[in-house]
Amino acid sequence: MGKDKRVKSAKTVLTIETWEQADELVRRIGDLQGDIQKAEALAKKKADAITAQLAEDVKPAREGIELYMESLNAFSAAHRKEFGAMQSKKLNFGTIGWRKSAVITVKNATAGLIEAVFGKQAAQYLHVKITPNKEAMAKLTDDELASVAAQRKGKEVFYVEPFERKAADYGG
Repeated sequence: MGKDKRVKSAKTVLTIETWEQADELVRRIGDLQGDIQKAEALAKKKADAITAQLAEDVKPAREGIELYMESLNAFSAAHRKEFGAMQSKKLNFGTIGWRKSAVITVKNATAGLIEAVFGKQAAQYLHVKITPNKEAMAKLTDDELASVAAQRKGKEVFYVEPFERKAADYGG
């Protein structure tokens, strides 16, 4: 069997004979564009309502997670010695523990000192409104931070990391 060749039909266009007909088509285009705008506005309204309802529906779950996180943090803090040197503990359903998190603290003079110390490269350590870019500064050494009146302070941040749920295979 040979391949069927499709013949593309020519686009259909309306025959316009008068300016009045042209004007009528312009009116129809405007009407159709208005219909599109109304449909888009209705869809946005429905999406906003769904988003608001979703926020309300998941509020108890978010509050539950927050309560469980705070409770696990308190429990873990009370049993800190049992974590040993690992800073985390693997449980049946996930892992809890503390992660190292560095926070960059700056002084009012830091932005000006960054410009003086780093020159043309200073922009990567500053935000547009000329404030220190702490994320970029986190890559600096402690001596470099000290040269711009900033310092690195370490803190531990509690976390909970559930495992991906999988069906249990009990070999049945």
